[in-house]
Amino acid sequence: MKRLLVIVVTYNGMEWLDRCLSSVAASTVPADLFICDNGSEDGTPEYVSEYFPKAVLVQPGSNLGFARANDLGFRYALMEGYDFIYLLNQDAWVLPYTFEKLIEAFGSGHWGLVSPLQMKPDLENPDKRFKRHYHGTMISVPRVQPVRFVMAAHWMISADCLRKTGFFSPAFTHYGEDNNYCERVRYHGFGVGVLPSAKAVHDRQARKMSVERKIGRNCQYSKVQLSNPNSSFLLQAVWQPLRQCLMALRWFSILPIKDIPLLLKSYPSLKRWRSESMSEGAFIK
Repeated sequence: MKRLLVIVVTYNGMEWLDRCLSSVAASTVPADLFICDNGSEDGTPEYVSEYFPKAVLVQPGSNLGFARANDLGFRYALMEGYDFIYLLNQDAWVLPYTFEKLIEAFGSGHWGLVSPLQMKPDLENPDKRFKRHYHGTMISVPRVQPVRFVMAAHWMISADCLRKTGFFSPAFTHYGEDNNYCERVRYHGFGVGVLPSAKAVHDRQARKMSVERKIGRNCQYSKVQLSNPNSSFLLQAVWQPLRQCLMALRWFSILPIKDIPLLLKSYPSLKRWRSESMSEGAFIK
């Protein structure tokens, strides 16, 4: 039987935690839990210790961010010889058959990273941002649909893909790390896809994003493009500052322009990390 490790990064997410972790326990495929708590103050570590004592609970003592926290889980998965790794957001949960269907799908091609359909809690409608990036069928077909990008709220990654692609790039602390990783998976010869016959939930209906945060995410996209091993660094180095100027006009905001000096300053490190991401097992050491 294939061994599966589910990695959950937590931070003050008690309102979802029981449903998230209990869904893993109810899966038709047995899975071990690795939980990295980024400094929660709502009783999350205590809850995990009491109700999920078999989970590996790591408390770094500070907020590592999404990428670095998941890297701890990646390292544990490789050390312990797991066949598959599943990244699960704290505000998300799986259905009993989700893991089973995804693991079966890996036997049908060159897939390295596959997501289920990421749905709203009603299980009738797809998550809004997921739908924005996934334009394939919503019919329950057993074939993986190729995509360029899928959000890391629900990712199943094969150990072979992880060993070759490596860990998250140091270029990203929050936002953009999943975009970059999908590009790197494709660069290393694996497919990125969505399996319509598998569903899971991402529950973020009640949360609204401020304009400033939306602009920040769009500025972060410049780093994603500069870090993409499938595109020209020189071309992106010219285009991305211009894109942010256009973004300033679109949003009627000076923030994208104010970000440009910081972006230009980051070019040497982004170029170095982009180069390293093209090597096998990048950032593991």
